[in-house]
Amino acid sequence: MGLSLLSVAQPRHIRLIGTVSADNFAKYFNTDTVQLRQLNTSKTPAGVFVAYEKADTLNFKHEFYKSFDGPGYTKVGLAFYARKGNDYQLSFRNDNAFFCASCNNMSYYNVTASRDTVSISISWGPNAFGQNEGYYFVYRPAIKRWQLAERDNSGSDDEGTSSSEYMSYSKNVKVFLDDYNAESLSYDSTVISSQGIGISYKPGDYAALLRSLKEIPKNSLFLLPRVFNEHTAQYFMENSLDEEQPDNANPIQAKNVRAANDIAYFLEQANQLDAAQVFLDKVIERFPEREVAYLNRGDVFFKRGQSSYNKAEKDYQTYVALMDKRGLQAKIPRRVFKFLSTQ
Repeated sequence: MGLSLLSVAQPRHIRLIGTVSADNFAKYFNTDTVQLRQLNTSKTPAGVFVAYEKADTLNFKHEFYKSFDGPGYTKVGLAFYARKGNDYQLSFRNDNAFFCASCNNMSYYNVTASRDTVSISISWGPNAFGQNEGYYFVYRPAIKRWQLAERDNSGSDDEGTSSSEYMSYSKNVKVFLDDYNAESLSYDSTVISSQGIGISYKPGDYAALLRSLKEIPKNSLFLLPRVFNEHTAQYFMENSLDEEQPDNANPIQAKNVRAANDIAYFLEQANQLDAAQVFLDKVIERFPEREVAYLNRGDVFFKRGQSSYNKAEKDYQTYVALMDKRGLQAKIPRRVFKFLSTQ
């Protein structure tokens, strides 16, 4: 696990006196060349994860590290100290677990440990068009290493196009927490996922979002919540207000109502009910006599189960009334009448 490459600047052994906290651990961890920035406890196996900043060549007392260029030569890494009583023994350190302190405009980094999984989060890029990356490593007792299991990333480009991607990996993948490189992993073509899904869209472009959804292979649709869910649906809506009527709080207009309704239908058919309702609520608010929207939202409520049957009944009744008004009774699905007859 790379112990032969450990720097003398990195404490190999710490006997902690008192409670496990970042401030207390830092008293024994910090040196002139390495400084603790985050601490997260682990139960599987027992120990602590330390996110640290490390001077690349000189030490932090040197004036260079107080200059504008200093962060560019400051590594941000991750170490794990295994616990045995009050003793903490260094198991590994990875100086490349995050970007350098200023590389790619890294604005945020975080490590969390939950059960046997370690999550790494990194945000980088220009403030207006930032990128977010997440890596999930699972502990494998047989080899005593954390292996890459999942990865996701999201963000937007300088044209305002948002994209999200999620990947999962088999146990054959050769990427481990103790030696992976955060800056190069995203571009490593040899690291192949076992399953994945991706979507891209520009808020306000309903037709493009619908096309992107329809391009997702059917056998990957179960992963859809990983890249598009209720929260991303709300983001899409909130950032697509009508340019001609900026004070209009409802982004659904005659020019995009059909695509918006079709997006909702696609999401409902994929059982992404919360995301589907975000669109349907706005469609019905703006076009209260659009029959199919009530049918689709009634289906959303029906799929949620008996606790939502009253809402489904109300929407189905409105749908039937509107279809009757237009003389389209013959096109009403039999399942609607069957449901209403049981309520």
